[in-house]
Amino acid sequence: MEKRNILDNISDTSLRLMGPCFNPGQKSFKAGETILTYQAGVPDSIAVLESGSAKLYILTEDGDMLLMETYGKGDIFGELFALPLENFEYIVTATSDCSVMFVDYNHIIEPCENLCKHHSQLISNLFILAAQKSQELSLHLSILHQGTIRAKLLTYLRYISNGPVEKKKDGTFTIPISLAELAEYLSVDRSAMMRELKVMRNEGLLESNRREFKLLS
Repeated sequence: MEKRNILDNISDTSLRLMGPCFNPGQKSFKAGETILTYQAGVPDSIAVLESGSAKLYILTEDGDMLLMETYGKGDIFGELFALPLENFEYIVTATSDCSVMFVDYNHIIEPCENLCKHHSQLISNLFILAAQKSQELSLHLSILHQGTIRAKLLTYLRYISNGPVEKKKDGTFTIPISLAELAEYLSVDRSAMMRELKVMRNEGLLESNRREFKLLS
């Protein structure tokens, strides 16, 4: 499924006309600040990252902090995209200075008086985004339950390889995060992950150079 943006197929002119319907509010955050904390439930608002970068962590009932997603300009987050898991707290933290737009959820799902097609398009985009987020979070939980570093790496790399990333003719692709972030995403020690990647290269399972990978088997 191609990654959807909440504003896909909506022109800047239409967005300006729809603005009063959304009741948006903007707020700036410094690197390291918490942007939002929430649990799965009925959403109050939806957050759109207008600039900067952020990360989503899950605080488990055992007190473990797990990196779940990284966000860049245009990415979206909030209660609507949380998995319905008890005792999980979601924490979004700014990794650089950033600006976030908060949009009241009810103002999005309730059509305006004119029933404009662009509002309907936004609702359609929103539901597709919710489905994609659920898939990505389910995948991550599946990866975390793999028993070895190798299994975690292969599950992640196969998913990325078969996803919307651009691939070269020889099958080489670039992962969207750094190796340090990958280790955090897989919840493994970075040094141990690098050792495993070296072993996998020696065994002919893959080729890799920093963020570039090619699966051979």
